[in-house]
Amino acid sequence: MNCQLSQVLKLNNSPVAFILTNEKPEEALEAREGIWCCVAAFYKSVTKGKTAVFSRKTTGCLGGQVGLGFGNAYEGFPGGIEHFLSTGKEGFREGEGYLKTPEHAMAFVNSLPITDIPYDYVVMKPLEQVDLATEKPVLVSFYVNVDQLSALTVLANYEAKGEDRVRIPFGAGCQTLFLMPYHESRKERPRAIVGLLDVTVRPMVDKDHLAFTVPFQFFREMEANIPGSFLERKDWQKIQQRMDNQ
Repeated sequence: MNCQLSQVLKLNNSPVAFILTNEKPEEALEAREGIWCCVAAFYKSVTKGKTAVFSRKTTGCLGGQVGLGFGNAYEGFPGGIEHFLSTGKEGFREGEGYLKTPEHAMAFVNSLPITDIPYDYVVMKPLEQVDLATEKPVLVSFYVNVDQLSALTVLANYEAKGEDRVRIPFGAGCQTLFLMPYHESRKERPRAIVGLLDVTVRPMVDKDHLAFTVPFQFFREMEANIPGSFLERKDWQKIQQRMDNQ
């Protein structure tokens, strides 16, 4: 499908469509069963034109299983996820130090909208390769620099009614790419999620890029709001010129 925002934002990377399905796409990138893999690394490959597929058996990272909606894999985390996210635990891996205490970490985990999607596969596919006649994206994610992120944030709030329609939450990279936006997709007034701020994930992505992920219908709303908006006016055109000169 065509994406007007790709042109207006001068994107060098393809927006990523998230599709839930029970049919496995052919010739898609997929990790081998039992092998650790990072969802964010696959995501970056999809922005370059590849298609990736995940299942419960081929998402080797327990956090990735949670992040892609494959249930609460944290229940079986060795040593306890609350220790891994915080101070660590003797005899297990060093703690990441992202939350001050195991109690803080457990409160965070309990706040997550953990879900078990009723599908076998989560597919990440370049948006321009999506055929809307046969495929139904649930989310669209943009891999963007700061200028492009600023435009998406402003556009997301263009039709807001006094509420903030963009959220920058703490969470694992995959949680901000899928789990949290998917939770938003089930709301009447969903918010966009800015993601890939996970320090563990940052070395796997470009230093000046973040993700901006919205439910598909929100994406459609944003595209419909391009005409007449700031994206057709001089201030944004100055930024476009700057990107042309980079």
